[in-house]
Amino acid sequence: MWIQDRETRGGVISALRDGLIRSLVPLLLIAGSPGPAAAWPKDLSNPAADKGDLILPMPCGGAMAFRKVLIPNQGPLNDYGIVVGGDDADHAYAEHPRPAQIAGSFDQDAKTRYYLIGKYEVNRAQYAALGSQCQPPADDQRLPQNNVTWLEAMAFADRYTQWLLKNAADKLPKDGQQPGFLRLPTEVEWEFAARGGLAVPVAQFRERTFPMEDDMVRYVWFEGTESANGKPQPIGMLKPNPLGLHDILGNVDEMVFEPYRLNRLDRLHGQAGGFVVRGGNYFTPQAEVRTAQRIEVPFYVKGEPRRAETTGFRLVMTAPVESSREKLKSLREGWNKLGSAAIAAEASPGQPQSIDAKALDDPVAELGVISDAAQDANMKNRLRNVQNRLKMTIQERDDQRKLAAKAALRLGAFLCQKMGADGKWVDAAETLLKQREAAFGADDPGVKSRRDQLKGDRAALTENLLYYSETILGAAAIYDGPVLGEQFEVLKTELELKNYQALLGYADTYYRQLMAYRGNPAVRQNAWLNDCKALNKK
Repeated sequence: MWIQDRETRGGVISALRDGLIRSLVPLLLIAGSPGPAAAWPKDLSNPAADKGDLILPMPCGGAMAFRKVLIPNQGPLNDYGIVVGGDDADHAYAEHPRPAQIAGSFDQDAKTRYYLIGKYEVNRAQYAALGSQCQPPADDQRLPQNNVTWLEAMAFADRYTQWLLKNAADKLPKDGQQPGFLRLPTEVEWEFAARGGLAVPVAQFRERTFPMEDDMVRYVWFEGTESANGKPQPIGMLKPNPLGLHDILGNVDEMVFEPYRLNRLDRLHGQAGGFVVRGGNYFTPQAEVRTAQRIEVPFYVKGEPRRAETTGFRLVMTAPVESSREKLKSLREGWNKLGSAAIAAEASPGQPQSIDAKALDDPVAELGVISDAAQDANMKNRLRNVQNRLKMTIQERDDQRKLAAKAALRLGAFLCQKMGADGKWVDAAETLLKQREAAFGADDPGVKSRRDQLKGDRAALTENLLYYSETILGAAAIYDGPVLGEQFEVLKTELELKNYQALLGYADTYYRQLMAYRGNPAVRQNAWLNDCKALNKK
């Protein structure tokens, strides 16, 4: 029935409208809200699940897989020295080998720290999960997210970090009370992980690519119909590198944190340019695939932020450096020890040192005292510059000495293993020779042949034992006890992380022999040989 009264009619219409809205609002909210979405299928977030994966949740029921990159921990201001870059002469201006340093953000244990790096390149599903609304899972969402700008990649890391802090803070690793956060990796973080980190032998770390037990086509999406065939491929289809990272080479280029700089032999050039992409992509020829590849890309092209079908990214999780008041205190204490040069002043027993002699204990500190006392501002600054330069020089010397000490300990471990095997071989050959002599007589041609062979083996063992002894004497003369002890702990951590368990015993034996010689400089070649042989029998 039509209501004639306008006011009454308006009230009825208003009531009907309000009632309709009230009835539709819950339905609209349900339709528009992501809600508690069902978990993604494994193929969308971690298609090659493996032991050691760390899975962090995402909106829309999603997830992202990370891997730990372990690094020896020597204290808050001590880092781990590596060499990055490659040997291609045509690309030396960008990729020439240079020293670099890396350190972890989170404690694994007392001797090891780590940072996290994405197991895969960020894919389309993960990128969309932090967008305006959830998307139903689909096969094409396994493709790496490309066509994003550098700023958009960093913004994605920011959105994801904020979501984790609000929804899954208990799942984030912490340094002290500071939780981890996500960003693009630095070049050194990316290259250290791409080469396999401590999961590969030192000799293979500097190779053109990480070690591959199979053909490259099983590990890398590169140019050609036998591989990528001119288009990006879903994440996790190929074998991983030794750290468990998939598609770290090939598929799509990966953006990193720092701007591009040229290479000046042992350092990067001072001019900062565009951003850097690493790893190559599905248009990279197989012959050009290399871990050292670093290419400059402009932030803007034709007035627009640069995007490319061939470029994507993966994330790392790290933490603030000054993560607590206690950490800051230890950093300051460590800084004060850097570059210290304790020069023992000679003094007769029981006689106090003169003021001048005490000053020689630490010339760096003495320079600071002199500069503070200088009245002329120019002279004060010059003395401070000399002090800083001296500290840098001493610290560089100390760092090189530590690396050399660790190399000496590693060599000693290999030599002990070699001597143990050779000594056991010689012992077995002597036993067989005696048995044959008893059976056939000393004049038997076979006996004579074995005797000559044994003579040569003994001579080789004696020569190796002499060289082994020289390494003990040399290391004892060059390196002091604290340096050897510190680097022995670093070496043990490296061997454990590289799964060289068999070599640990030899390293421990060599270190004990070396320290015993330092305490009592007596050459005990036969005892050293027997120690190594005893390990070989286990």
